[in-house]
Amino acid sequence: MGSERGGVGTPGGWPARWTEQAGNTLILFPTAVLILFGLGAVALDTATVFLGQRRLVDIASAVANDAIAAVDVDAFFNQSEEGAAVPLDRARAETRRDQIVARQSLDRSLSELSCTIEELATGPPARAEVTCQATVRPILAPLWPGAPDARPISAREVAVGQQLTG
Repeated sequence: MGSERGGVGTPGGWPARWTEQAGNTLILFPTAVLILFGLGAVALDTATVFLGQRRLVDIASAVANDAIAAVDVDAFFNQSEEGAAVPLDRARAETRRDQIVARQSLDRSLSELSCTIEELATGPPARAEVTCQATVRPILAPLWPGAPDARPISAREVAVGQQLTG
């Protein structure tokens, strides 16, 4: 059974010039595989950078929350009843920040991690602002020509403490 397409009857209904050229589509399969590997590498590196950013936000949040919890206990209990402020101890907050950053040194996904307590206000309400910077290394980017070996990322978190009255 032939087709009447193009005036030439061929078994598959395709013109004779297409069916007589063997191997034309043979090169398309390896090309498609290479394209899929390339897209997979881009997706993997993008996910690595995204997860590094989320990790850095978590670290900045932990530092900000612990800075709010760094209450100067002596000043808190020595204040008068009219001044219901929660004084924060910067030295205690920075010590806790150093502990959190040191604990992250085991995590190899982030390098050159540093956090800075930008603001530590007694309030009310108590407020801490933290900025963290790090470098994340994509997994397959060094294999691509012109791709950066490392990407700098940053995160900023603000923690505000609530005072309950009554």
